[in-house]
Amino acid sequence: MIALPPLIGKAGGALAPSLQKGIPMTRTMAGAAALLVILCSCRSAPPASAVDGHAAKRPAVDFTELLHLSEAYRSMRYDTEQQIRQDWGAYYDELAVVDIESTHNRYMIGTVPAAKRQDIFIRGTANRQNAISDMEVAKRGSEKLGVNLHRGFENMAMAVYEDILPRLRPGYELVIFGHSLGAAEATILGLLLSADGWQVARVYASGSPRVTDAAGAAAFASLPLIRIVNEGDPVPLLPPRTLISPADPYVHIGDAVVLLDGPYYCVLGEESKSEPLAVDFWRSLKTNTLRGDVMEHFIAAYIARIRPKEVQAVEVPAADRARYIGVQPGGR
Repeated sequence: MIALPPLIGKAGGALAPSLQKGIPMTRTMAGAAALLVILCSCRSAPPASAVDGHAAKRPAVDFTELLHLSEAYRSMRYDTEQQIRQDWGAYYDELAVVDIESTHNRYMIGTVPAAKRQDIFIRGTANRQNAISDMEVAKRGSEKLGVNLHRGFENMAMAVYEDILPRLRPGYELVIFGHSLGAAEATILGLLLSADGWQVARVYASGSPRVTDAAGAAAFASLPLIRIVNEGDPVPLLPPRTLISPADPYVHIGDAVVLLDGPYYCVLGEESKSEPLAVDFWRSLKTNTLRGDVMEHFIAAYIARIRPKEVQAVEVPAADRARYIGVQPGGR
């Protein structure tokens, strides 16, 4: 279990207020995601015991922290730098929004000296060059980490890694949050910084595609990673496990916290390799009840499912999660 301390704002103050404004729904990972899932991810679901019998390793999630990080990410992703500073300058003593020219990528780092903590946010796909990196799916060995990584994701993550090192404070704990492509980068950045000896307290990978193979996942199983998956989001099923190298497929690192409606969520154990999600996606397509469209991948859709869990969070069995879609907070 991962113990998550309460958030501390500047001078011990409260969390920054939730951002209520609407966010334009620009597309992230290419719309081909759904097609790739249909073509390559229809597999048999594992026995219920493989999904639900994983309690000893299940991650603990502070949904207040997760909501804060998700909203700060949304601001970084869509707002001007002036608006970002207006909304979050009261929380972070120091705030840097950095655009990396070589990769057309953006990240943000906020520092809270009172907590000896730095929060790092990495943007998801926002332009054509980012989308090209998404599609560079061939695996490549990382000299620094000694594992195979998705080539495009590694290139993006290395650019953040090299730029952010001078901004890190020794002795501070690091919390890394990324969504979509940014989640893949956050995972790799967490591995890189952990290998360097930095105090990586948590990595939140929201709507993350796969970044490595079984050997890579095993080598870094101790990374304090929490994968967040919105029920119906097809992107965590990418790259398809058997499309690139059937003998050595892409896998996820660790368990997934799956966001259901209202206060409900479930946990899929790493043994499942997310295949139950793929099966449900295929079934819903055939029955014209498809929820797994691109809209479920947007950060606004994630925030909508996270917000009621800040008040009350109820874990339910993964095998029963279909019962908790279309329910209202506090009801079923």
